[in-house]
Amino acid sequence: MTTRTNARTQFLTDIYVCALEGGIGYWSTCIEYRRSTTQRAVIEDLEDALHEITLDTIARGINAVADGSVAVSDYLRNLIRAASRSNDAGDVDAIAADDIAQAGIYGEVIYG
Repeated sequence: MTTRTNARTQFLTDIYVCALEGGIGYWSTCIEYRRSTTQRAVIEDLEDALHEITLDTIARGINAVADGSVAVSDYLRNLIRAASRSNDAGDVDAIAADDIAQAGIYGEVIYG
């Protein structure tokens, strides 16, 4: 289990909630969703595959976008890098949260 500061956990939780409640609904159906205690969701994508989303998934997606291993616009990459540095998800909208979730799940942005 990864040890995180409270600020980092809150930042990742904010993006997790944004992705599940606003970002990924056009390509997935949420089967299970927990946002208290241990954040965990199970989604089914358009190919009927099940995926678990946790804060680790979100962190993995942020890192993949920030380090350039996942293709997104320069604007979005810079926005996510700045948000990650400051642990402030205020500028991370549903589009950014969607790309972060896809990067964490698939290692690339497939939808959108």
